[in-house]
Amino acid sequence: MYEIKVPEAGFNITEAVVTKWLKSLEEEIQLGEAVVTVETDKINVEIPAEGSGVLRGIFYQEGETAPVGGVLGVIGEDGEVIPEEIRGAKGPGQAREFDVTATSQEGKAEEGPSAGRPAKKRRVSPTAKAIARAHGVDLAEISSGSGPKGRIVKADVLKFIEKKSRVEPDTPGTGVKAKDSRKTEGREKVKFVGWRKVIADRMTMSVREVPHYNNAVEIDVTDLSQMIAASKSREDQPRLTYLPFIMKAIKVGIDLIPEVNAYCYEDGFVVQDALNIGVAVDLGEKLLVPVVKDVKDKSILQLGEEVRKIISKARNDKLEPKDITGGTITITNAGVYGIMYGTPIILQPQTTIMSLGAVREVPSVIDGTIAIRKKMIIVCSFDHRVVNGGPGARFMREVKAHLEDLNRLMVSMR
Repeated sequence: MYEIKVPEAGFNITEAVVTKWLKSLEEEIQLGEAVVTVETDKINVEIPAEGSGVLRGIFYQEGETAPVGGVLGVIGEDGEVIPEEIRGAKGPGQAREFDVTATSQEGKAEEGPSAGRPAKKRRVSPTAKAIARAHGVDLAEISSGSGPKGRIVKADVLKFIEKKSRVEPDTPGTGVKAKDSRKTEGREKVKFVGWRKVIADRMTMSVREVPHYNNAVEIDVTDLSQMIAASKSREDQPRLTYLPFIMKAIKVGIDLIPEVNAYCYEDGFVVQDALNIGVAVDLGEKLLVPVVKDVKDKSILQLGEEVRKIISKARNDKLEPKDITGGTITITNAGVYGIMYGTPIILQPQTTIMSLGAVREVPSVIDGTIAIRKKMIIVCSFDHRVVNGGPGARFMREVKAHLEDLNRLMVSMR
């Protein structure tokens, strides 16, 4: 018998939501075939079968949350009984009801005897049972099934659910249609489930536990913008953006202030050797943070190419667990929406997150004369337990100096 478990999907990810069962109870499955998909706050993951057989049990229905390492279901031989140790160990601290495929018990009465009469035997397919349980359907309300010998099958339960959804019951004693308790003022309440719940929990925890403070600095990127524009006109060179240069400036900053690149825990912190920068990618309602690894060891051109690749994978739902793990600092770019600056929330256990503002043309005094320059505001949120005010300010000063003086930035990269 093979267990279907929630895989590890990245540091600090402790749970996942079952989004879709790709196989039904009793359905045959081949080794390596995708059985179920789960979603973390970052990516969707298809879980393959570790052996061939039939789907004998489903322990978590679609929409339910399971812990990492939790057993979502089991694959076994036709008629194989699920051992008690698997039934009672779905995940850390978990003990759940579950749906199992038919055994010799299926022919027994679904309902107990009533009013002294012998119980009527009801035949229900395992898939129909699973769907009924997921939707809170009492199988006793379905008078008969369309399957062989009146067996209730999947289609019968779905038909019952559809029929029931069309009926709005009256509020008892009033003749007034009952209102959905989830709706207020004509708007439906959206529950925090799946990735939305994970993000909500993490952001709330970060604000509650991390003593944030923010530093902002205005940077003259006129020379940098000219270099980027020149790269776009050359066919023999990849098109550059601001991100690779900012990543390299961050590298220079952490050479001076290493604790900016650290993980903070309840009883201390660990400075990270590798510089892995997460890049927030907005996908409408969802936010993903793929990671560019080993920034210290890569050139501007290599970083530019890697940024393009991970953003493309994020937008096309092609990210793998390795693409979203190991981040040590995060960059979020609200500037693409014209936002001048933001005060982002730290992604624990990291100690720093940087927000990029919009690049804009502003009048500036240069050597006593007024000139139009391109400038942007960068804001960093720091964890004050690890990065004190002085070190945080020096880090920002270093980033600014190297983005404004490209010769200095290039020398530091040698």
